[in-house]
Formats: sequence, C-alpha cells, structure tokens
Amino acid sequence: MKISTRVRYGIKALSYIAEAGKEGRLVRIKEISDSQNISVQYLEQILFKLKNEKIIEGKRGPNGGYKLSKEPEEITLHNLYTILDEESKVIDCNENTTCTDEGCDGSCIWSKLDNAMTKILEETTLEELLKNKDII
Repeated sequence: MKISTRVRYGIKALSYIAEAGKEGRLVRIKEISDSQNISVQYLEQILFKLKNEKIIEGKRGPNGGYKLSKEPEEITLHNLYTILDEESKVIDCNENTTCTDEGCDGSCIWSKLDNAMTKILEETTLEELLKNKDII
C-alpha cells in the first residue's frame, strides 16, 4: 500500500493549519507552501477539496487565511483519504487475482488488508497525529 502524495500533503497542510489554530492564527497558502515544501498550485487543489468538504474554512482579505472548521479529534485519516484520494479502496486487490468488488466475498487477503487498513484510518484522528509530530 502506498499513500498518495495528495493525501500525504493534505495531512501535512492540515497539521500545519491545526497547529496555527492553537495559537489563534489563520494560515495563508504561501506560508504552508514555504513551511512544508509543497507547491502553491498543488496546495490550492488540496485545500479546495478540503474546503468543499467543510474540513477547513477560508477567510479572504489582508488578515485572511485558513483554519480548521472542525476540531482535530473529529477529523479522521479515513475522512482525508476519501476526500483526497481518487481510489475507493485503501488497498486494491492484487492485479493477478480475479477478485472484484461485486464478486469478492471478503475472504481474499487483499480484501482483509483493505478492511484492516480502513479500520486503522477510521480510528486515527488528526489530533493523534499532532501528538506524534515525528510521523508527519
């Protein structure tokens, strides 16, 4: 399993926004870009999706920027994964198998791995990541 760049960058950006929010600050895209070494254009795409899903909110103007619209403990990694990744499954079946969404009875190893990983992502919050900054 490989987490997409979009999901990884989204987690990094949200973590940065959440930390700034603890100080009562709004964060501009350029600040996140410089701090996390992510291009402004790519960040705009990520933040647009997160804003549409009401994970973050933005304020325009000279004192504008982004902040979380939910508490970090309300945002799961699975939320972020489903918003930012185009794949519906965390782990797809091995291309050498004939397992399909309709035909899979949940007994193949790939389906079991997908279920386990999905459960972990559903149970892990942004707040937990903030407590373990070294893994972000």
